[in-house]
Amino acid sequence: MQVGICTEVGNVRQQNQDSCGYAGGLFVVADGMGGAQAGEIASAIAVQQLMRLADVSEGYPEALSKAIEAANATVYNMASADENYRGMGTTIALIKLINGMVYFAHIGDSRIYLKRGPQLTALTFDHSVAAELVRNGGITEAEAQHHPQRHFLTRALGTDAVARPEIGQIAAQQGDLFLLCTDGLTGVVGPDAVNHIMEHGSEVQSMAEALVNAACEAGGPDNVSVIIVRITEADL
Repeated sequence: MQVGICTEVGNVRQQNQDSCGYAGGLFVVADGMGGAQAGEIASAIAVQQLMRLADVSEGYPEALSKAIEAANATVYNMASADENYRGMGTTIALIKLINGMVYFAHIGDSRIYLKRGPQLTALTFDHSVAAELVRNGGITEAEAQHHPQRHFLTRALGTDAVARPEIGQIAAQQGDLFLLCTDGLTGVVGPDAVNHIMEHGSEVQSMAEALVNAACEAGGPDNVSVIIVRITEADL
């Protein structure tokens, strides 16, 4: 596989509360939330906990659920025990590649896309108030882009005693590009623009950097993190 990764604080925020990690066919992005440094801590803890999956090669997709529950408990218990961390939490988006299968999971509004050929397909659906309204037919996707509650999450890791991830799997094909990203990208760069950048890129690292640069050029109002994974013949 080929991997590109890029994370930036953006043009407005003072701290980067995103965290990223990858090893052993596992790739994770997380976007923390909470006052002071709490969001940064929440995302870092979540990624650190989830990276234990790098050494787990059996028992999927149940292994994803167990690891996410463990990470959720760690963040939730820390937030419950210390007033400085009260209310902290994080989004997560992760994929694990094993024997040609890609297992994926997410909580919150960090996304996973699959680019196969010319098509860019979302594998996740945001856990936000606006996205839920779209899903239920209350508003259109165009209206959701400007909805006042588009950033209000309905699920996050660490904010409740029980995590509620969405988990799926898909058979990988040679040349597939998997994109994991925080909403610092998707909040300002639309899917068509993302697809265009990936379509005209060659190396995955340059693609990741180009996507982050596009977010910053569009105002960079939030931290932005991107991981791109290209599947090669050796991965199948």
